[in-house]
Amino acid sequence: MSFDKLCPELVSALKDKGITQPTDPQKDVIPKILSGKNILLVAPTGIGKTEAAMLPIFDSIFRTKGKPGIRCLYVTPLRALNRDMLKRMEEYGAALGISVGVRHGDSTQAERNKQSQTPPEILITTPETLQVLFTGKRLREHLKKIEWVVVDEIHDLSSTERGAQLGVALERLAELCGEFKRIGLSATVGDVDDVKSFLSGVGREVVLCKHDTHREFDIAVECPEPDDKDSVLLDRLQCDPDILAVMKRARHLMEVGRSTLLFVNTRETAEWLAARYHMWDEDFSIDVHHGSLSKENRMSIEDRFKNGDLRTVIATSSLELGIDIGSADLVIQYNSPREVSRMIQRAGRAGHRMGEVIHSVILATAPDEVAESLVVARRSDAKELEYFKGRKNPFTVLANQLIAMTMAGRMDRDLAYKIFRRSNSFSTLSRSDMDDVLEQLKSIKMIFEDDNGFRRSKKGMQYFYDNISMIPDERTYLIRDISTRGIIGTLDESFVASFAEPYAMFIAKGRTWRIIEMREDELLVEEAKDVGSVPSWAGSDIPVPFEVAMEVGRMRRKMNFDRYPGDKNCTKKVNEYISKQKDKWTVPTDETITLEIGDRLAIVNCCFGSRVNETIGKIYSALITARLGESVGVSTDPYRIILELPRNVDRKLLEDTFRSIKPGTVEALARITILNSTYLKWRFVHVAKKFGIIEKGADHRFINFNRLFDLHKDTPAYNEAISMVLFEDLDIDNTELVVKMISDGKIRMETGGVSHIGLEGIVRSKELMQPRRADHSILMALKKRLEEEVLFASCLNCQSQWRVAVRDAPERFRCPRCEGNMVALLKSYERESIKTIKMRERNEQEKKDALRVSRNANLVNEYGKRAAIVLAGRGIGPDNASRILRSMHSDEDDFLREIMNAEVLYAKNKRFWD
Repeated sequence: MSFDKLCPELVSALKDKGITQPTDPQKDVIPKILSGKNILLVAPTGIGKTEAAMLPIFDSIFRTKGKPGIRCLYVTPLRALNRDMLKRMEEYGAALGISVGVRHGDSTQAERNKQSQTPPEILITTPETLQVLFTGKRLREHLKKIEWVVVDEIHDLSSTERGAQLGVALERLAELCGEFKRIGLSATVGDVDDVKSFLSGVGREVVLCKHDTHREFDIAVECPEPDDKDSVLLDRLQCDPDILAVMKRARHLMEVGRSTLLFVNTRETAEWLAARYHMWDEDFSIDVHHGSLSKENRMSIEDRFKNGDLRTVIATSSLELGIDIGSADLVIQYNSPREVSRMIQRAGRAGHRMGEVIHSVILATAPDEVAESLVVARRSDAKELEYFKGRKNPFTVLANQLIAMTMAGRMDRDLAYKIFRRSNSFSTLSRSDMDDVLEQLKSIKMIFEDDNGFRRSKKGMQYFYDNISMIPDERTYLIRDISTRGIIGTLDESFVASFAEPYAMFIAKGRTWRIIEMREDELLVEEAKDVGSVPSWAGSDIPVPFEVAMEVGRMRRKMNFDRYPGDKNCTKKVNEYISKQKDKWTVPTDETITLEIGDRLAIVNCCFGSRVNETIGKIYSALITARLGESVGVSTDPYRIILELPRNVDRKLLEDTFRSIKPGTVEALARITILNSTYLKWRFVHVAKKFGIIEKGADHRFINFNRLFDLHKDTPAYNEAISMVLFEDLDIDNTELVVKMISDGKIRMETGGVSHIGLEGIVRSKELMQPRRADHSILMALKKRLEEEVLFASCLNCQSQWRVAVRDAPERFRCPRCEGNMVALLKSYERESIKTIKMRERNEQEKKDALRVSRNANLVNEYGKRAAIVLAGRGIGPDNASRILRSMHSDEDDFLREIMNAEVLYAKNKRFWD
């Protein structure tokens, strides 16, 4: 087939663009849409999905010209509309005399008024703006004429709250205009049936057209090796040798190609790397793109990259979806991309044109990252995608849509329930749950109800316009350049609250900025040449799925790399890592868990992925806390659960507690565990905003969150927060599967001391990103300085004092005069405080001084020379020294680095005390 089923005018418009033959998806889909079927088209980016959906719609509208109202609605989830797609649609429309309009959050009032008076035949909009279209009386009349709805990037919506909101909106639309044809455009996904059900709602037939098999992937994994000759550059960039090795290899690949996308997993990493490349070479053609940069900055970067003025963009998921930036020669991924679906989406940015092989390189150096990258690359090639099912019946969306329904007039409970039940996300909603949510909304005066149904309140109307989006909103601050007054980007509230202060420095847009002035909603900054801190943005890191982590465990067990596309360094790195473990300890795999017990520390090595380990970690630490009656700290990564214990705990208690988690108990235990967690309280804040309990923009300083939380116990909003934690932060189903496998003996547990693999999780931060991470030479300079310090050894018994150079400090201190073993090490300005020990009466300050001297002597008695090194640090008193001495350190560098961090913190805060 050529385009023979389309009208000649449209064929001519296509010919003007150099398009004479349809792609395979277009051949398949165009006749089906023309014959009136609902379609889900699954195909990768760059093979004409938009044309496959829209050409038959343009054709049908052209053949039946003169009908009033909006005839086709094109819904896209992208925050930045694809400008190239928009241009093509407008050109097709102009050739056929069909009006095409756009409506989203940035549309001017004049444009909106014009659309209400004279609606376009095809309207491009977002899921959020669709909510607003129902509110205008004139617009509702235009919506009654809709014949087609196209949902672009539907895979990105189907399992989210945004998707649930859109699903209900489509059913409200069907109630308004009768049935219309539904067309979904999706990238390759793990569960096509789920996306199909999302599009169809309940009781409709959707034809699946799948065209995602022809694209060839060439995803290679490389493990660059550090070069001993790089010490000067290492010093200048203040980074680890491993990272510099990756940066050098990436730069070589960028310079060989014409245009490169360098994907990273977090905004922090994007900023960190861009800043280092600019320090390395100010003229290097590289920039950074992520969601916290201003719209103007992002669009400028997209245009410069597309025009060839910019060689490389370092990007997060902000460039994964269909933003039009042309085609890159190569996609580089820094460290494992965590998920197969994400890797396929990112890699698809290279070789956008049909038939082109997709070239992509993953660069990783840490052993866990290398192994995980190999697994993701193999699974990408084999199209073994994971899929996260959406949560059924989300009450936040239920509350939001009940209020939204009142914006078009009075609503009947029975009709509202019928509309919800037709959408896939609410197909199992019980009437009592909907009624309970309605009652809570009535209790806070979001809606009123009488015998004729429920209607909006003034408060509800304000809520609707404040909560059109289901995307969680954390307050953000603008970053404004003081010299140009231009907006650079945004910072999350959490970063501003914990870090920002005048003259502090941070990295944004790949450059360092100094804060000049802090205002209510913005920071005024100037560019600085030093290295700054990297802001932390909410929800940055990507979880590793259960399936990927389990395959990493299987790789450790079988050590067969034949199927994995890695270079020889990758194999060498993983081999060395596992061989070192085998020498002394058991290797944790997909069939073996190891419980490692150290000094006030327990590490469970388990290859179950981020969310399963988070679930087990929460339950396990809560059970140990209950048994000990003391708090237990817990942190997790995809391959470990690390417990910080209040004291050394009996091995048997740790083993028995782990084994006490039985099949069938996971959800119940998780529910009990999360009741007092910060997770739940943060989730409740999001839910409270979406229910209208907390108003948008409310000043957090004046809200007692704990009281608010307690006040709403056992309400639908409270239960919704629990549901969100259980099904979005944790993974109940796969944890249940793991617990059953342990119970059935398919996964065994072994106990031992702290191993090399266990320690890896403590000594290596996830992205190896520590802005001021000192290299070995800096730490040795610190050690030399500390050893040259002179302290005054002061006997608590006889009060005699003598000078001690730290380098000459003995392992055990004893007073030469009275042979007492309680000796404090004091700096010269503290010498006089030894007198407070023998005082019969002390004032408040003298009591504090006596306590400090006693604690100091206790540390010296317990740790000897090691205590002398720490206490010689600037601004390090007994409390900080105790924390450093009691921490676990993998080597001397790690120990010295902690002393250095304490000194930096002291220097930063000193002006508040002076």
